[in-house]
Amino acid sequence: MMNHYKTDKNEICQEWRDNLAAFAKEHEFPKEAVDALSGALELTIGNDHLYDVFTQWEQNYWENPNMDYILLQNTLESLDGEEGISKYTFALLFMIGISRHTWELYQKQGISREIFHDSMADMHWKLLECHRMYDIWGTFVMHWFPWWFQLKRFALGRLQFELIEFEDEYAKDGLILHKGDPVINVHIPSCGTLDYEKVRDAYARAAEFYKDVMGTYPLVFVCESWLLFPAHKEILPENSNIRRFLADYGVYRTEETNKDLWRIYYGAEQNDFANLPEHTGLERAYKKWLLDGHMAGQSWGVYRYLHI
Repeated sequence: MMNHYKTDKNEICQEWRDNLAAFAKEHEFPKEAVDALSGALELTIGNDHLYDVFTQWEQNYWENPNMDYILLQNTLESLDGEEGISKYTFALLFMIGISRHTWELYQKQGISREIFHDSMADMHWKLLECHRMYDIWGTFVMHWFPWWFQLKRFALGRLQFELIEFEDEYAKDGLILHKGDPVINVHIPSCGTLDYEKVRDAYARAAEFYKDVMGTYPLVFVCESWLLFPAHKEILPENSNIRRFLADYGVYRTEETNKDLWRIYYGAEQNDFANLPEHTGLERAYKKWLLDGHMAGQSWGVYRYLHI
């Protein structure tokens, strides 16, 4: 099942083209994005330096999925502007390229195509975020990607999960967690509304997926997110999906910060709050909160999952 990395340039380039086309179709990339990425790929193929960088790092991944991703990121960032291509585009192109080998790793571990599809779909959401933030088809969060390609993070329905060690101490309602205890970390991709039924389904999938590795430990989800900001009980209406998501968690730490406002306004918050858009209920509610002199925030929470 596991293929050795090819060395013939014609074969490699055709594999890149075919993989990009198939990936973009499967994940429904906008046509403008497909054209931009395809054009950047052809420029990469035609530039000996870029081609050599891509092939060498692909081979590194083939040989060791736990390669030095920090050095990879630095290398791709150093290419910024070559052939007129943004470092953000290089980053996404490269990760899409190695995904064809990632699927082989999934197969080797017996993980379904559905989970692979949903996990790789994160590149779609990051593509759209990058375009909204910088008007560039690519990704500006290269540091986020390694765990996907090391098979440490998985999308299971609406949410994304990874097994980590708890970094704090927690004791409430009979649940005691110590630093180092295994817990399941939760991420919420920007792929539409946070439908609560889909959230519940994702937790159920994760409970099944991780049940063996959790063993006798309680099944605990942890999350660090702006979505857990307790002030949402004041900012948002009672029936909001964000408040329903928040209600499952015991929030044990909060920091007031506006650093995640970009997740709502995609850069517009860097200007005067009075000019923030009001296209959605969330935008309107947060705009009022900010204009009233309040800060946004991020919080850390714990959710003990009980099978129902």
